[in-house]
Amino acid sequence: MKQVRNLTMLLLFTATAALAQIPTGNNNDIGAEVGPANKSINETQKLQKPSTKPQQVGTQKDQAAQPPALPVGKRQPQAKTKEEFDAYSALVQMTDAAAMEKASDEFVAKFPDSELKGAVYQRTMATYQAANNDDKTVDMGHKALAFNPDDPAVLVSMAELIAGRTRETDLDKDERLAEATKYANHALETVTDFPAPPTLPPDQVARIKDEMRGSAYSALGMADFTNKKYPEAIANFNKSVEVTKENPDPTVFLRLTLAYDKAGRYPEALDMAKKTLALQGVSPQVTQLATQEKSRLEKLASAPKPAAGPAPTSPQPQAVQPH
Repeated sequence: MKQVRNLTMLLLFTATAALAQIPTGNNNDIGAEVGPANKSINETQKLQKPSTKPQQVGTQKDQAAQPPALPVGKRQPQAKTKEEFDAYSALVQMTDAAAMEKASDEFVAKFPDSELKGAVYQRTMATYQAANNDDKTVDMGHKALAFNPDDPAVLVSMAELIAGRTRETDLDKDERLAEATKYANHALETVTDFPAPPTLPPDQVARIKDEMRGSAYSALGMADFTNKKYPEAIANFNKSVEVTKENPDPTVFLRLTLAYDKAGRYPEALDMAKKTLALQGVSPQVTQLATQEKSRLEKLASAPKPAAGPAPTSPQPQAVQPH
């Protein structure tokens, strides 16, 4: 489904976007910054090789005039040594999630002061997510956030996954939805300052940040829906639709359809069901559910009594899991 692909892409992008500065043996000789190629999802998984060309740091006077370095989270994390960078580069090129998890634990143990500790678990999280292993995805997300609690890509992926897996009958529903809501809200707070590689075009940076905002609002809407706060769910799903209008997600349109339905706003629900089906790239699961909703709402509109069977009880049916 498109939502899953987008979030996995964001995780892969941010996990491999770290810039590395490799000392060459002299405090005044710093290797050139290294970033990823950013032309495709596959290319984001590859890091460029470190340059051996030294970069002059500048005079002591020049350094004193420069503002203090931004903290990690507002700039790309950096490797402190070539050994650290090589270990990171080897890890992000792995494809087996279990092997990556083991390598991540070993990386953190070997480089306890590394700025890349969150990135290695984020990259492992993306691989587990691509393999549809939800439990491990959440585990790696918790580890990534322990080292970088302000990473919006991890935050929105965790929010979507936790909110999407939570049902009204779950004993820990309140705790899980509170966690998802916290992550989504914090993603909205941090996404503006989220650093992007300098090689990435500004329009692509803006698009990626809008994808993260859209996912955050969608997660908030799912939490509201499960809590039967339908007006709030409608507001958040509409925000998600608006912020991603250049690249609409059919899953969010379906969620908004169901929220309108549960709120008793049937004409708007029917209109949104039709809009869902008119989008490009709609998955078979979303098509089936939107078609069922459209049929139900059309019968409701023509029936003498306002009853045509209950609306679905979740905006996230089993057939439409986001992750």
